Amino acid sequence: MFEDLLNDSAIMTIGIVGLTLLCIGGTFVFSILIYFLYARKGRKRAEDLMATGKQGQATVLSLEDTGVRINDNPRVRIGLEIRIEGYQPYRVVKTMNIPMIRMSQVQVGSEIGVLADPSEPDNPDKVGLMMR
Repeated sequence: MFEDLLNDSAIMTIGIVGLTLLCIGGTFVFSILIYFLYARKGRKRAEDLMATGKQGQATVLSLEDTGVRINDNPRVRIGLEIRIEGYQPYRVVKTMNIPMIRMSQVQVGSEIGVLADPSEPDNPDKVGLMMR
């Protein structure tokens, strides 16, 4: 009887360990999948902007740190006035990560090259900064 109880406990322990490993593995695979889907979405947005966007200039009107850091680079909220030849100037507020080494290029009053889609002036996803 003691041997049956020991065998049942061992089987139960193996089952619990197996289920735990399965859950951890599933979570890991799911996390990797989400990462690649998110990266693919960002790449698609950039490709669409390159296909439909027009080059222009933007003046930095405001710069606000959101307090978030990704790889030690700040995530900022940046207010821009965008000017594209042949279109009325328009303003947009965009939240984005900016590498620390590029922060001096996006100070209030700075002029930055942009690639933007003036057909959607209210969409911050249709604005890309061209920093060197």
